[in-house]
Parts: sequence; C-alpha cells; structure tokens
Amino acid sequence: MTKSYTKDVTRIMSLFDVKTWHTGQSERLRELMGVGFFNHMFVSKNVVVTLYYDDNEREVFHKKLREILTEEFFNRLCEDFALLIEEANKVSSNEEIFELSSKMMPALMIFDEISNYPEIASEDILRRLERIRKSTEHVSYVLSKKANIINQPKNFILYHGEVFVKND
Repeated sequence: MTKSYTKDVTRIMSLFDVKTWHTGQSERLRELMGVGFFNHMFVSKNVVVTLYYDDNEREVFHKKLREILTEEFFNRLCEDFALLIEEANKVSSNEEIFELSSKMMPALMIFDEISNYPEIASEDILRRLERIRKSTEHVSYVLSKKANIINQPKNFILYHGEVFVKND
C-alpha cells in the first residue's frame, strides 16, 4: 500500500527543533488524544525544513479532534498549556528545553488546527483561542533560541524519528 503525503509548512529550523516537533506531534499528542503523527517527514535543505504529513494520519487526527473538541477539553488544554508556559523561564539545558517544547507541541498543533478550521469550534473556544495565541505565540520561538545548538547538519531527513543526514 502506497502512502500519500501532503506538504504542510516550510520554515528555517534546526534539527533540534525538528526532533522536538516530531516528539511533540507523535508521542505527546498520542498521550493527549490517543492519536499521533508517526509517519510525518521533515526534509531539510540548507536548514530550510519542509514538513510532509501522512494523509491517513492527518485524517485520523482531524476526525479525533472533531470528536473530542468540547469546551471542557479545550479549557483543560488551555490550563495545562498555561502551566507549561510558566515553566518557560525556568528551563535552561537543552534537555529541559526539549522536554518542555515537546510537551507544548500538542496544544500548539490543536490551536493551529482550530485557527485553520474554525468551523470545528464554538464561538467561545475561538475567542479564547485568539487571546491565548496573541499572548503566548512567541514562547516556542524563545525556547528554541535558548537551546545551545551547535554542529547540526543542514541537510537531513527525519522520518519515524530516525535522522538521515546528507553530508554537507
């Protein structure tokens, strides 16, 4: 069976950030929702990373999100996210930054999905989401900048959590 993939986003990212993203959208998302992205692919060409999602995993995620997105779920997600945001100033090592960033990723992904598909959410959720995004969208970038990233490859593919490096 052939998998199909959809190109989602392209941005400048380090391998550290890509690994954080992968862990957050696979393991951490599964902890929260029971589904995750284990087949997505990150392709870096000179640190410009393009993310490709497995279409089947994306469909499963969208279906699950529509099932569980209630006011109660969203409130709990926001409360948990707020606690993580409070930790952002306290972390300093790469391990702490990785752990915190990967824990934030499921909420960030859900926030993004609701923004892209507002019809799945109530008006109350949309209003709260707007406030949250305005006040916290910078935190993940600040955390990324805090990481001590040296000697990372510029050209690589991350697939299934495994890194394949093209010699620069």
